[in-house]
Amino acid sequence: MSLLAPLFLLGLLALALPWWLHLISTDDPPRQDFSSSMFLEQQQTVSSKQSRLRYWLLLLLRTLAVALLALLFAEPVIEKLGLVSNDASRHIIVVDTSMSQSHQSRWDNTQRIAGDIIGNIPADDQILVVGAGAEIALTDDGDYSAETARRQLASLSPGALRLEFSRITPLLNGLVQQSPLPVRVHLVSDMQRTAMPERFADLAISGIDALQLYSTAAPDDRNVSVTAVVIESADNLTALSALVQNHAAQAVSTTIVVSSATGELERREIQLAADARTLVPFDALDTRDAEGSLTIALTPGDELPLDDVFTIAIPDGERSDVTLLGGIRNSVAATYVTAAIESDPRYRARLLTGDSVAAAEVGAMVIVPDASTLTDRAGSDLQDYLSNGGSALIIAGSEPHSASTRSLMNIASRGAESPSTYRVTTTDNTQPLVQDVAGDWRALRLQQLLPVSVDAGDRVILSTDNNRPLLLERTVGNGRLLVFTSALDPLWNNLALEPLFVPFIIRSIEYLRGESASNRSLAIGDAISLSPGAQLLDSNGKSLRELAELNQRGSFTFTEPGVYTVRSTAGNRYLSVNTDPQESSLEVIDAAQMEQWQNLGVTTAVAGNTAGNTDDNASDQQSLWIWILLSLLAVAMAESLYSHRHLLIKRGA
Repeated sequence: MSLLAPLFLLGLLALALPWWLHLISTDDPPRQDFSSSMFLEQQQTVSSKQSRLRYWLLLLLRTLAVALLALLFAEPVIEKLGLVSNDASRHIIVVDTSMSQSHQSRWDNTQRIAGDIIGNIPADDQILVVGAGAEIALTDDGDYSAETARRQLASLSPGALRLEFSRITPLLNGLVQQSPLPVRVHLVSDMQRTAMPERFADLAISGIDALQLYSTAAPDDRNVSVTAVVIESADNLTALSALVQNHAAQAVSTTIVVSSATGELERREIQLAADARTLVPFDALDTRDAEGSLTIALTPGDELPLDDVFTIAIPDGERSDVTLLGGIRNSVAATYVTAAIESDPRYRARLLTGDSVAAAEVGAMVIVPDASTLTDRAGSDLQDYLSNGGSALIIAGSEPHSASTRSLMNIASRGAESPSTYRVTTTDNTQPLVQDVAGDWRALRLQQLLPVSVDAGDRVILSTDNNRPLLLERTVGNGRLLVFTSALDPLWNNLALEPLFVPFIIRSIEYLRGESASNRSLAIGDAISLSPGAQLLDSNGKSLRELAELNQRGSFTFTEPGVYTVRSTAGNRYLSVNTDPQESSLEVIDAAQMEQWQNLGVTTAVAGNTAGNTDDNASDQQSLWIWILLSLLAVAMAESLYSHRHLLIKRGA
């Protein structure tokens, strides 16, 4: 990179030289008056052979310039056999610190291999050690000595997070661009297959001289992991299923122990064949003293202890409040929605009526069973609540709507359309609200719809045969809004009488509060969204959000396992956070994939080492572009000077 400035100046000089020579050669000499031609100077006649020789030399220079230009684009390289000086390089050693690396033998191999790499790097080269888990540990203080690299390596240790190889690529691309020296990358990892991206091209690192991969995995590594899911929990009795998986090529025997805060509840001994899994049910566990969680553990533990324990959240038996918002004039729609909510043992409906909406009273989300009951002020307050990060489901009412409600729902001023018969024909099956119930929605009979306009950022979840939206999702400021464009009225539709009505209401609550089934059991490294007013507590009851953050929507990324509590005006809900099951797998990528990866995006192909051996036997090459460019500039300047000196037209007086 430091050569670019002088090369740029030389290029400008090569371009400016013929222009300057042209200027000085076009100046006519001053005219002199004389009275007789006898005083004219006699010129020597130049032979045609001399002229042809000069033209041949000029042609040779110009041909050489064209040839050098072609070679510059071809970028030829030569082997470094001592004829070309071996310039210093920067070595970036990326060390996998994900959970699977905490397997005892793997981390020992990591320390040994990385230490050997540092020891074999020439003294003039620079070294930078990077720890790579779900979080990247980069310490670049400008000291690239081997001693500092060893201290950086000693400071690393495997954590509980998962590594995806594609997450390293952007960081390394940035480090390569910032480096004034050629870069060689060394990746020390157990090369898990589960860490590979879907697109192989996402692994490409641009502009490096070499990529070398070192595997820390051994063929005889063993691991057994456990996960669990609650099937049912009511009346202080909990049923759950534990999934135990053997990731090794040998059969194993182990014991599953289920315990609560007060002690052991039940245990089972199981036998597992090689690379096998089994589902172990536990029925009617007494969880009256569980204090919100159960622990499922394998005993004795193995060489990867972090996935031998799984903590699972269980309901505390109390219903959490779901806020219904309506005007002073109540409607039958509120009765329908209340019945649907309280059919689920987790929830209890709480109706707010009045002329204003306070965010502290509403909580994480709100349902408006009949939008036509909202006053203009209540509609404005609801829009402010959404803009600040709240969530809401608004169901259209059969009566005229206030101006603020029409604006929020984006209703055309002409009101409801004339009664007709509509059918749901299009469903977005990727949306959790309608998954697995698409056929039921198509059986719904619709007579009236509000003419709701669809904005560019809206997501239409359900639409009818006349291409009108029935259910859509909209972003309002920092909040989310679900709009159902037909009223809960027998004259508008038969939704409240259909079996799909209760699942629709319950799924809307789970979706808007972030309580989908996939969100109750999270992996370390996952993040959740927290609504305004919601507090997050860790397993010890410590608050994880500052008071200044409570008035706005926020997010939190989990880095430690345990049971977390989300506390809001709607009540408490519990999240179990455990290690990522993909980190328990011992399957590694094969040698062919490793070789293909090593040559991906490498500018000067240097084969890496796939077996953990730190000897670099690959041929080393160097590009000649810098020397060709300098030669091209020299030839261009020589051609300008030669053509000016030998083809100069002399003018007589």
